[in-house]
Formats: sequence, C-alpha cells, structure tokens
Amino acid sequence: MRHPSASYRADIDGLRAIAVIAVILFHADCGLSGGFVGVDVFFVISGYLITRLIAADLDRGTFSLASFWDRRIRRIWPASLALTLAALAAGWFLLLPQDLHLLASDSVAHVAMLANVRYWAVIDYFAPAAELRPLLHTWSLAVEEQFYVLFPLIMMLVWRWGRACCILLFAVLAAVSFTASVLLIGTKPMDVFFLLPHRAWELLVGALLAVSAPRRRGDAQVFWRGRAAWPADVAACIGLVMIVVPCLLYDRQTPFPALAAVPPCLGTALVILAGEGPTRSVIGGFLGSAPLRGVGLMSYSLYLWHWPVLAFMRYYAGLRLPWPWLLAALPIVMVSSYVSWRWIETPFRRGTATAPWRTFLGAGVAALALIACCQSMRRAKGVPARFAPAVLDLVQPFSLDWEYGKHTRSGDPLPFPAIGRRSEDACGCLMLWGDSHGLAISPAVDDAARALGITGVAAVQIAALPLPEAWQPNARFFRIGGRRESQEWSTAAMDWIRGCRPRHVVLCARWSMYLSGGLPDKGDKHLIAPLDADAASRDAARAALAAGMRRLLALCEETNTDVWVLLEVPYQPDMPRRLALAEHWFREHAAATGISRAEHEHSQRFVREAFAPLAGGRLHVVDLAEPFFSPDGSSKVGQGGTAWYADEGHLNPTGAREALGPLLRHLLAPLAADCGPR
Repeated sequence: MRHPSASYRADIDGLRAIAVIAVILFHADCGLSGGFVGVDVFFVISGYLITRLIAADLDRGTFSLASFWDRRIRRIWPASLALTLAALAAGWFLLLPQDLHLLASDSVAHVAMLANVRYWAVIDYFAPAAELRPLLHTWSLAVEEQFYVLFPLIMMLVWRWGRACCILLFAVLAAVSFTASVLLIGTKPMDVFFLLPHRAWELLVGALLAVSAPRRRGDAQVFWRGRAAWPADVAACIGLVMIVVPCLLYDRQTPFPALAAVPPCLGTALVILAGEGPTRSVIGGFLGSAPLRGVGLMSYSLYLWHWPVLAFMRYYAGLRLPWPWLLAALPIVMVSSYVSWRWIETPFRRGTATAPWRTFLGAGVAALALIACCQSMRRAKGVPARFAPAVLDLVQPFSLDWEYGKHTRSGDPLPFPAIGRRSEDACGCLMLWGDSHGLAISPAVDDAARALGITGVAAVQIAALPLPEAWQPNARFFRIGGRRESQEWSTAAMDWIRGCRPRHVVLCARWSMYLSGGLPDKGDKHLIAPLDADAASRDAARAALAAGMRRLLALCEETNTDVWVLLEVPYQPDMPRRLALAEHWFREHAAATGISRAEHEHSQRFVREAFAPLAGGRLHVVDLAEPFFSPDGSSKVGQGGTAWYADEGHLNPTGAREALGPLLRHLLAPLAADCGPR
C-alpha cells in the first residue's frame, strides 16, 4: 500500500536506476571504475523520501513511530530475508566449511542491522577476499536501517519548534558528520566508509532538501510559475553530470567517501530539486522514461541479488570473471530480481495494512529462526561433514600464529613473538620482518631456526610493507588499523633492530603487489601481475621501496646487521579452493602444476629491476620460487596429493615446510655461526 502523502516521482525511480546500474557495472568489473558512488546516490534519495514522508505526517499530526517502522520493515525485510535464506541455501552446497561459517556470521550481523559494523571490524584485503562474501553489500542497508531507527526520533523531538529548527539541526549534524569523515579518511578509512556517523551527512543532504523545499507539489508549482523552464533543465543537467563523471573518473584508489562523495551527493540533490517544478525538465523526462522507471522500480531487488550471484560465481571461477560467466550472471540476476520484486517486495509493501505489532512479531520470529539456523552452522564450524576429508586437505589455511599484535601484552616494550629457539633474552640474532607472505612462511622459518639453534623474533604484519616509512601507494590495502598501525609496527621493528643489534634481518613480502600499486590482475587466468599499474605509479612505488631500503641499510650499517630479501613464491591462478571444489563437484583430481617459469619471471621483472641496484654489500637477495619449478619449467602447487597453497599466493604450513624447508635450512645454516656470543 502506497503511503498517502507520497506523490510519485518517476524521475526519482529513474535516478535509482542510474544508481543501481552504476553499482552493478562496478561490481562486475565492466569498465565503470567509480560506479560505487551509486550507493551515495541511494543514500541521498533515501534521506529525501523518508524525511518527506515523516514531515507530511507530522504536519497532519498523524505521525506514529510504530507505523513508520512497520512500513520500513515491510519495505525492506521480506526481500532481504529471502535473499539471506537463498544465500545460506546456496552456501550449503557451494561453500567450503570456513566460508559457510563466515556466511552464517555475516547473516546474523545482517539480520541484526549490524552488517556495516561487522565488515568494518573484520574485512581484510587478503582472505577471504571481500569479493567472495555474498552479503558484503548489505553494509549499506545496515547504514540506512540504523538511520531509520534514530532519525524519526530526532525529527519528532525537533519538529515542534518548526522547520527552521529542523533545518538548523540537520545542517549542524551534516557538517559534523562530513567534517569527521574528511578528517579521518587518511587514518581510519574503514571507519569513514562503513560507519553511520561518517555516512550520515549523505542521508542528511536528502533530509535538508526535503525540509527546505516547498512542502507540497502545489506550493512547488506556485514557486516555479512564471519562471523560465531553463533553470530546472540546467540544474538537472549539472546534477546528472556530477553523478556520471565520478562514475567514470573515480576508482578503487580514490579516498572515499569524504570530499570525493560531495559531487554525487550534491548532484543527486540538484536532480531531485529540479524535479519539483511544474514542468518536467529534459533530464527529468529522460529519467522518467519507461525503461529507466522500470529498472528503478526493481532497484532494491536488483541491488540485493546482483552481488551474491557475482560472489558465488567468483568463488569458483576466480575474482576476475571471464565474459561467459558475466553473460551467464545477467539473466540470473534479472530473473531473481524480478521474482523478488514481483512476488515478495511488492506484495508486502502494498499489502493490506495490519497492526504494527503483527509486523514486528512476524519479523522478530523470522529473525530469531534465521539466527538459530546460522548459529547451528557456526557451532558446527561450517559443517565440514559435507565434504570428503581428501577435499578438505586441499584447503589448509596459512598460519596466523606469528601475527603482529597477537602476542602483545600491556607494558611489553617489544611486541614481537619469538621465532626459532626460545630464550629468556628479549633479543636475538634474527628478525623475520614481513607482510602476510612472511607470516605464511613463518612455520618453516621457525622449524629451521629451532633445528639450528637460532633465536629471534617475527615482526609480521598483514598488508604492510616491511621497510621503514615506505608505504604502498594504495591505502585501501592497509588493515583495519590503517596507516597509523602500520607506521607503529614499522617503528617498533626499527627500534628492535636499533636496540637488539641482530646479526641478520630477513625480509619477506609480496613485493610485486607494492611495486605495481595494487593487487595483481584479480585472479586472471594468465596472471601478468605488475603490468596492471601505470608507469607513474610503478616509478613512485619503486622510489618508495628504494628509499625505505636505504634507510634500513643505513641502520644496519650501524648495527652490523646483514639484510636478506626473500623474493616471492609463484602466484598460482588455480587456487586451492577451485581445485577442492572441482574434486568435490566433478570428481576432478587436483592439478599437479601451476604457472610456467616464463609467466613467473614476467610477473617478477619489476621486482628484480627494483632490487638489482640495491643488492651487494649487506643486502642479499634469495629467490624462494626456485624449489617450485620442475626441469620442464612448470611450477608445482602441491605434492603427493597434498596442496602447498592456502590461496593463490600464500603457502599453507605444509607447503611452507615441504617446499621451502630445505632452502630455508640451507639459508640459515651459515647464519647460525653468527648467532653465538658477540
């Protein structure tokens, strides 16, 4: 049932269509690099429409919180519940245990309207990849739901003092939210991206427009009467350009939202404002056309269903979906979205009104039942009995035992766990300093160092370059703690070297990621990793790496420390997950070979070029890829039915020990002689 105060705006449905198309094209990697701004367009539209509805009821003296939340639940919850149930059902058949466990946890957060908080707290760049979380996109729904809970209460309290007071309060709140997002985007980008306090200004832009614009359509017509039509045309055209240009020019490396979200948000407000006039602007006519209006009516269901379809496809086919997979995804998304809109979303939204308590009770019972189902999956750890033991053996995760921060206690001056032979001495003669790839080989380094009697520490931090003050160009790869946490970690490592004067520092990282300005080609079959970056960013990354290495070598000259750089293991496009699923679904046995030596060398040429001028003296370069290559030039991903990789690039503990154990013992043997009394 349509709310009686709502005057239908076809152009707003068209604006919704533009937003959802932009988001889908971005998520599908179909060339619209900044399509994520579609979410911000939705935020402004939601703020405008919700405020307009509340204001109309408050003007009539008929506003009821229970009725408002009843309408919101019937609008959002049924289709959202259907999506969650479908994702869990698909996950039961398609996901490995650890990933079904994650999906169950994500589902609980989604039902509790806390999806944005969950992803803010747990999303990392590496594993599981964000693109593989079927409910990741529900973070934006959680932001809106949290807004719907709080905003009506605020508006009820302030409305009694008039619209002017509302406008002032909304403006102050929007200014505070926007200022906080701008100030924190550099140090806490995930806070700004996921959390309501830093996104509220976008919804409040729509709210300000709703309470500032003429109260009724007739008032708007009086306001515009006698004026030329061109101002509305110009405003709508400028607004649409402010939305479309960021879609084309922004990309994943754009600091967002903060200042970068201003153009699409203000552009959306301009388009909405232009549509208030008595005559339809050219842009309004375009947005209100039947095709866009039809897509806009389905925009909520399209947004709900497109992402899980892509995520499940990527789970098997890889992060960069081939065109045949994308073409197959299109009809699946369209059919599922139409079914959701036609037979779930629309009937509940337009159905006969019932007492709000019935809606609350029904939603509460459904939520509790879903949470109970998810909790049972979590307690069963993703129900591994669905898979044969041989299949599960192929997907062993890499070790997190030496991760920075896990062993830190209050008052500890050196928050690094021991590696190798244990000693009461806080210092040692060896430091393993690395990112997640250093973390992955830590079990093998620990075994070799123990066998040789070497004491040391592991300073390994996920997604951070193990060099002083040399930060990768793309800040989105920092962990939740962001740049500040990585700087603290780097400073602590340098202080340890300065204070303990170790004889050897071993650096292990995914060098090609930093030198290319980002991750490799997202799982592309042929894997030409560093060539994805342009020359300018590559040169900047190489300069940063060289500067950081010179700082480290200068310190090591003072402390009589040698530096060993471990080049990375081959990056394998046929990840263990795909091999395990192929064995489970099709009874295809895991392949024994991976990429060729030529492919690996091509992907590493910028790394070798970067280290070549620095090698010599105290700096030694060791290639970890050698043990993986057979005489015929192919690389191994496992041996004797055992997988060596945890994912495309990280070794699991078995792989680290079996593939790298002999090489690491050979490397550390001469170092052991330096680890006696000094």
